[in-house]
Amino acid sequence: MNVRVFRPAVPDGFEWVFPVDPGDFEVFWTLSERQPGSPWEPIQMRLLKEDEHGLPWRRSEMPWLGRHVLILRGEAIEAVGPLLAPHGEMLPLECDEARLVVFSAPQVAKALEESQSEIVRFTSGRIMDIRRHVFNMGALAGNSAFKLAELPRGDLFLRGDLVEAIRATGLTSGTEFRLIHDADAAAAQ
Repeated sequence: MNVRVFRPAVPDGFEWVFPVDPGDFEVFWTLSERQPGSPWEPIQMRLLKEDEHGLPWRRSEMPWLGRHVLILRGEAIEAVGPLLAPHGEMLPLECDEARLVVFSAPQVAKALEESQSEIVRFTSGRIMDIRRHVFNMGALAGNSAFKLAELPRGDLFLRGDLVEAIRATGLTSGTEFRLIHDADAAAAQ
């Protein structure tokens, strides 16, 4: 069975979303570290609807915040939310302009094949960046959305079957999914 892994990517020309209080960015970076089901206080958000020159951006069903989370709006909450919910938490956000939720995926240990991946490390040995990802398919069994335990503030990853189901809803404007690992292609090399 071909296992492909994707991560969110930002397309040009669509709305973004930001916390009203810049200090709340830290909450989004650390979402995968919180205990599922623990109390959650919705964060106040705002939509960025135009570029730095005042040119309007298109409406997003999945407004961009970063590669580490997915934000869903209105109709995407209804259609994409049920696809994501079994794989993490859907947490409500506050926004005067739209109904929004953030999807938080759990960390998975040993999901990255470090010896086969191309990794940039700090002098301490901690991972700074991953330039080429190779995943441990055994560790990913049953995990269609995940973050790396070794890099909890890093990217959100989604398996191909989940990405295909999300794309099939037609409600992904504002977020794209880029292939970063194909197990069949990796095995053939």
